Amino acid sequence: MNKKPAARQPTITTTHAAWGAGHPRLMVTGESERYVHEISCDLTHIGSGPDSDLQLPSADELHATILHDTADEYVLTMVGDGATGFGPNETLRTGAHFTAGPWQLIFIRDEFADHGRPYGGRRGGELAYQRPQEPRPDYAQEHPASSLTRCALKHPARTSDRGQVDKLGHSLLMDESADPAGGRRPDLVLVNDEMAGVYEATVGDAAVGGVTYNLAGDDRIIVLGVSVFPEYRGKGISAELIRGVLDDVRAQGKTITNYCPVVSTFIEHNAGYGDLIDPVHPGRGRSSARKN
Repeated sequence: MNKKPAARQPTITTTHAAWGAGHPRLMVTGESERYVHEISCDLTHIGSGPDSDLQLPSADELHATILHDTADEYVLTMVGDGATGFGPNETLRTGAHFTAGPWQLIFIRDEFADHGRPYGGRRGGELAYQRPQEPRPDYAQEHPASSLTRCALKHPARTSDRGQVDKLGHSLLMDESADPAGGRRPDLVLVNDEMAGVYEATVGDAAVGGVTYNLAGDDRIIVLGVSVFPEYRGKGISAELIRGVLDDVRAQGKTITNYCPVVSTFIEHNAGYGDLIDPVHPGRGRSSARKN
């Protein structure tokens, strides 16, 4: 008697979504406010320090980091004290939560791109009837360089030590944006790379810095940070970089939501750009610069 061959069991694999897909973000809740922080960089620094990507007053200067690794996972590392679901190092899944000082944070990534959901992003099939899937993409080979470029521009002077924050460089940028190189204006060329979300600045053939941002509809951009590479600081680059970006925003008829204290300092000393701050979504950029 011939036995029928056993039915082939489908191989359950994880999502085939694109690198960084699924709108990864943090729901941030404090004592009197709640908002969403977009995770737009491959290394997100969370804390109260002035150079943090996500600034949380009353948290440690550097409280936690989230690394977008080569497997397209988002990995939390706690530096300061805080409650987590699975310990101080955790691969984040939708709904994962942790605390930083008085703040509660919840990680969210749309299901189709969440590698922890076995049917998320799969092609074809319903419920128990699942088609075998091709191998998971090799994200280490395929992910774009743009997100790494954004990180390099945001934090050019950071070392591999996760606890180091470039306070001196940040202070220099703040001072420079208020008083650029004694009034001298560098010969700066600015290119807007909308795919990467970066205004890149060059002098001659050298890349000198940039402004990172996210688009928010057709009429607003969210300014995330300003960076000038260390060897070009103190030469008026940051002020001209910010000026060029704001002039371009005005020419496009857009407004900005600002999360960068360096841009705040520039606008405090160049009041003619104040009208570009979106009245409904002004952001949270702030500075310690003294107004004249």
